[in-house]
Amino acid sequence: MPSFWKLFLPLAVVPLGIILVFYEWVAEDFFDRLETLEAVTLESQARVIGHVLTDVVADALILAEQNELRDFLATGDRARLPQSAAELLSFSRYVGVYDQVRFIDASGQEIVRVNRNGGNPVVVAEAALQDKEGRYYFEEALGLERGQVYLSALDLNIERGVVEIPYKPMIRVGTPVVDADGRTLGIILVNYLAQDLLDTLSGVGRMSSGVAMLLNQEGYWLLAPDASQSWGFMFPGGEERRLEVEDPIAWSRMTQQPSGHFYTARGLYTYRWLDLVEEIGLFMSVGISAGMGAEPRRWCVLTRVPRAFIDRRRAEILLPLGVSGAVVLGLLAIGLRAIITVMAERRRRQKHLERLASLDTLTGIANRRTFEERLMREMARTDRHGRRCALLMIDLDGFKAVNDTQGHQVGDQVLKDVAKLLGRTLRVRSEDVVARFGGDEFAVLLCELGDAQTALAVAEMIRARIGRLAWGGQSVSASIGVALYPDHAGDMPELFRVADAAMYGSKRAGKDRIRLAERPSDT
Repeated sequence: MPSFWKLFLPLAVVPLGIILVFYEWVAEDFFDRLETLEAVTLESQARVIGHVLTDVVADALILAEQNELRDFLATGDRARLPQSAAELLSFSRYVGVYDQVRFIDASGQEIVRVNRNGGNPVVVAEAALQDKEGRYYFEEALGLERGQVYLSALDLNIERGVVEIPYKPMIRVGTPVVDADGRTLGIILVNYLAQDLLDTLSGVGRMSSGVAMLLNQEGYWLLAPDASQSWGFMFPGGEERRLEVEDPIAWSRMTQQPSGHFYTARGLYTYRWLDLVEEIGLFMSVGISAGMGAEPRRWCVLTRVPRAFIDRRRAEILLPLGVSGAVVLGLLAIGLRAIITVMAERRRRQKHLERLASLDTLTGIANRRTFEERLMREMARTDRHGRRCALLMIDLDGFKAVNDTQGHQVGDQVLKDVAKLLGRTLRVRSEDVVARFGGDEFAVLLCELGDAQTALAVAEMIRARIGRLAWGGQSVSASIGVALYPDHAGDMPELFRVADAAMYGSKRAGKDRIRLAERPSDT
């Protein structure tokens, strides 16, 4: 009937118009979320790179301050050498990410070398030590000043002129050993097994809707969707294994700006160039050298969401428009429900990403980045109000024995139980923070302290309670280093350093004990 059509057609225009507007909104929202997710992935990878390289640089600097080593290099008293070698062996065993850790004297002769040896580190016999005079990493590190660090490029390890199989990605970090008179006595050199970093970046890259990649400054893949594309610069004829050759349009766009995203026929590219010196500088103040005449160490983290994925999502969004006019009003209801679902999913993703960025995934307590941000704020507040705060660095003694004898599942439970215990212990102090720094290392921030005795009392409570825990008849203990701000350090890197030094002092003194950091005037 004409009257029906006169009523129906105008009314039908409204839901149809809403559906069309809804499509445009959902499409725009989808691409906004997609671009945001890719950018968050790169930000997370950048933070991983900064944290890992900062840890490696910090390890080298700490080793270079070993008193026994400097005394031996200055005096030649070989009675001091076994203790230095033992400390180096223990360090290599607990850290577990270094293929080699070496002390090399100013002539280029290796004095002590610890090889990872497949996860069971050993001190290399004196007869097998080598002369490294003339090697680029020795010359570069030896020419630096105290507190400066040489950072090599990331490449594959070469033995006897041939790339080692299986591939062993490596970064070499060296720093001079300098005596009290400013004389350079030799260098510390650590060979970091970068496969651990690449695996972590791959794991973080799974947040992406596409594939995550890592390039060096020449555009060669260090981490590629297809492993056979990686490390082209290490092999004759590998010049073709570069992004510039595979997708010259994308490479041209990426070289124009330090970061961004763009669409090509191959999909959505999102990229960010990283200056490794700047990334390390976010966490510690140290002079980094890439070598004489070398360009700054630059990597590019990027993701590519394939065009097929984007087209498929477009089709999924367009599909409701194919539904016949007989169900238009039904589609309106579905559309409203879809809006709610999309918004809820968006909030859920955002909260999930924020949680991933702030918490340790195993224990649920704060991660290192969150802890450092909280510590920085607390130090600023301490400066304003003339108070003190304390940093407790906690390392579990005997954790490896539990992990090795009862398996990783029990080992994970140990870490969860310790984290839960720390949280219960500090619950009455609402401003305090507990975090896991990785492995079996934890950190605690105690706020608004009157004196060191309060911090030591809390540390003793923690040590005693951890010692009472048990798993299958086995237990762990805690070596704890305590440092107060501003009593023991004037900035955050120094506070971490002295707290770490106190913790390692606890271990060297027999473990299962607490040590207060030394005041600057006492060192």
